[in-house]
Amino acid sequence: MPGGGRPRGAGAGARDPRGDHRVSVRTAPRPARLAGGGGGRDHGGVPARSPEPHPEIERWIVRHARAGHWPGAAYAVGEPFAPRWGGAAGSLALEPSPEPARPDALYDLASLTKALVTAPLLLLLARDGVLDPDEPVDRWLPEMKGYAGRTPSYTDLMAHRAGLPAWAPLYRLARSADDVPRAVAALPPGGTPGKAPVYSCLGPILAGIAMERATGRPLAELFRERLAAALDLGETEIRFGPLPGGLRRRAAPTEAGRRHEEAMAGGCPRGRDDVPLRGEVHDGNAAFLGGAAGNAGLFGTAEAVHRLASALAVPGPLFDDREVERFRRPAARGGGDVRTFGFRSGLARTAPAGALGPSSFGHVGFTGTSVWIEPSRPLVAVLLSNRIHPEWREAPVQRWRREFHDLVAGSGA
Repeated sequence: MPGGGRPRGAGAGARDPRGDHRVSVRTAPRPARLAGGGGGRDHGGVPARSPEPHPEIERWIVRHARAGHWPGAAYAVGEPFAPRWGGAAGSLALEPSPEPARPDALYDLASLTKALVTAPLLLLLARDGVLDPDEPVDRWLPEMKGYAGRTPSYTDLMAHRAGLPAWAPLYRLARSADDVPRAVAALPPGGTPGKAPVYSCLGPILAGIAMERATGRPLAELFRERLAAALDLGETEIRFGPLPGGLRRRAAPTEAGRRHEEAMAGGCPRGRDDVPLRGEVHDGNAAFLGGAAGNAGLFGTAEAVHRLASALAVPGPLFDDREVERFRRPAARGGGDVRTFGFRSGLARTAPAGALGPSSFGHVGFTGTSVWIEPSRPLVAVLLSNRIHPEWREAPVQRWRREFHDLVAGSGA
């Protein structure tokens, strides 16, 4: 898909599954350059200040690396569009041979894709009049009409209140990428629609497919034009996989052969068993969908993630106050969890906010990634690791993330 394949369920132009009209989507005008990140220049064309290493954070990363919790990590911390601290420590790879950590490493961001791509693209398409986040999804996903007795909205999908199960191996249930919505609709509910959230990878996957059908364009292309280019982020900094050969050398490797997921699914798309995945998405469903899906597939550097998250943290070049508030405002509560439109609220009992507090919000990824936003400071904290390299192991990852946020809160960033 990232190589330019057609979007699922769409031809050269998008066709409403319930009718014969097409919907166009515009490319948003690019805003003025912003200080920090991206093109590396501020509004006046003066080179922006580079983030400085944070010795205490780097000692903390190395301590966990020596304990075998991850090979290493990269980080970026500071005000929106102006990270004060940034760097990397530990190792980038352990197998097949050790490699040192590097600040420009491209990490498999896993579920950060939900928050940093799918949620903001839905709001941009809403602004274009392509869809309404609060409308039933059956215009572009007719397969989901009446799911569990209630056709979900896009907000239901992104706040994890659609009643969907947490996960399913769609590559074993669907005949093709186009068949994924039918396969999801055939699954028994995992919760009560409209009630307490049940975190699910399937909702954002469906939202991504709906956007492709509505626009007639691949998700990777929408991301590149509407978000990355608008923020002066190039494809050497953040992009969907699979990564081309030249960038794979900078990619943080993950697990060999997706063994953990295979154990759950009884078989999944996999690489060579003896070679860690590198520049190829770890998530099996995203791999089945060509490497770019609404739940996973994005790769990025810590500074690029900081810049992209900054656009969602405060009103600015891409989103106004009302839209930014949507990312923060709780949309589903229950069972100790609190979800917003694409994010998890710091109000959630088990959220890894730590000292960043209940007003914060963010998202985490299975591969060992995290982005957390404290809007009142304002502050964006990014921690990217490949903790599932060379293999997945059960670990108290949320506790480590709280430690990081406690460090960040006391750093004066």
